[in-house]
Amino acid sequence: MQNAGGVTFIMKEMVKHLVNVLFVNALFIFLVRKGTKSRTEYNIKLIGQPTNYFKNSAAAIGLSFAVIAILIVVVFSQNVMIIIAAVFISIGAGRQMFASAMDLVTTNLNAFLSSWASTLLLLAKNRMMVTPTDWRSIASQFEQMLISRRLEYNLPDKLDGVKPESQQILLEYLVEHKWELEYQQAITYDDSSCLAFFHYATKQMREKLQIYDELEELQERSGGVGAVILIALGTLIWLIS
Repeated sequence: MQNAGGVTFIMKEMVKHLVNVLFVNALFIFLVRKGTKSRTEYNIKLIGQPTNYFKNSAAAIGLSFAVIAILIVVVFSQNVMIIIAAVFISIGAGRQMFASAMDLVTTNLNAFLSSWASTLLLLAKNRMMVTPTDWRSIASQFEQMLISRRLEYNLPDKLDGVKPESQQILLEYLVEHKWELEYQQAITYDDSSCLAFFHYATKQMREKLQIYDELEELQERSGGVGAVILIALGTLIWLIS
């Protein structure tokens, strides 16, 4: 029951994302045509779901779309060539739907990782100012992570504009949001406490990065050249039928 509930939740979120991408965003871009600042909003409940739930949910959406599209053509046409063309186009479009549904997960993971990497970098810069521990190399590592992993320096709203020396605000945020990383220990001004949290958070983020890389690669493969070729081949068959 718990598995079914998790998959159902993800599928609902994916369908809402697809509707938003296909209609709401398209209309907004058409009417406004104005860039907006990227935000660090993410659905932590979604991010916490098992990886196979994401794959199964996106696959169910893509497969359902392809099957329904094929059935519609079969109902209204008896032309074998058109049906064959519909199969190619529907499979290609289904793969695109899979990739678009998976975009919900990769987008949320990217926002989550960007937010926490930026927060930990801010923490490292703060500790550099108040403790003799060599936090400089730690800060350098996270700066490299932001660049090499295509993440953005994008602090959460509560920390936006906060300077490294603003220790109180930073620690309050960490205490309030440490549950997102499943951290159970207390976080204090003590350097050992900050280091313990930092190392734990780094480990958690590396695990999420592995999931992110895996899902992003799957998304790119599904909605890439293969899907385009299937749609193009189906269109060609349709035209000559």
